[in-house]
Amino acid sequence: LGLPKSDEQDVSGVAGGRWNQFTGGNIYWSATTGAREMHGEILIDYLAVGPAILGLPTTDEAGVPGFIAGRKSELQYGTIYWSGVTGAHEVHGAIRGKWLAMGGPTVFGMPTSDEQDVAGVAGGKWNMFQGGNIYWSAGTGAREMHGAILVKYLALGPAAFGLPTTDETAVP
Repeated sequence: LGLPKSDEQDVSGVAGGRWNQFTGGNIYWSATTGAREMHGEILIDYLAVGPAILGLPTTDEAGVPGFIAGRKSELQYGTIYWSGVTGAHEVHGAIRGKWLAMGGPTVFGMPTSDEQDVAGVAGGKWNMFQGGNIYWSAGTGAREMHGAILVKYLALGPAAFGLPTTDETAVP
């Protein structure tokens, strides 16, 4: 990670968290997580989303099973994934749980966005993945959409229909 660029300091928004900046990345520490490094695009995404939302890293950067060129950093409240095709994006909460239950990156692909608000839908959140999107709200839970149905839904706009209340299913 190179030479230190800062003194050790508190992690804003994370009780008991400490960090140091180095020329090639950062090291984060707490009594719960131990000392963990972050660097590159994963670190940039982590700082953009914020430690207060994702917590501290619980692992050093590691490979993603099923993706030779994929990398990830596990955090207390989510995971940041990176590939040369998708860039670095975080997944957390119920959307992360749904995505992992569906097979995660090996089935639904890597994330292509961070979690964000659904425009025009109060309380709605979503993440984009290589294989489709997952939408969430307290009222609907986490639901996936993909293929032609997702294309039509996006063309008409989520504000027109609200969020999906089921996953895509086959019609008998």
